[in-house]
Amino acid sequence: MEIQHNEKSKELELTKKLAVLGWIMRKEYISMDEYSRIKRKLMNEYDIVSF
Repeated sequence: MEIQHNEKSKELELTKKLAVLGWIMRKEYISMDEYSRIKRKLMNEYDIVSF
């Protein structure tokens, strides 16, 4: 049970970070290239593979 909770917590943390990152990009505080690089780095940190 603890492992599932911990994984869910990490998923929620990543989701929050990606949401904020998307908001920052939409507000044009960062470029699409910066967004992509940061997103890729976050996904790697959380061992998430995306297409």
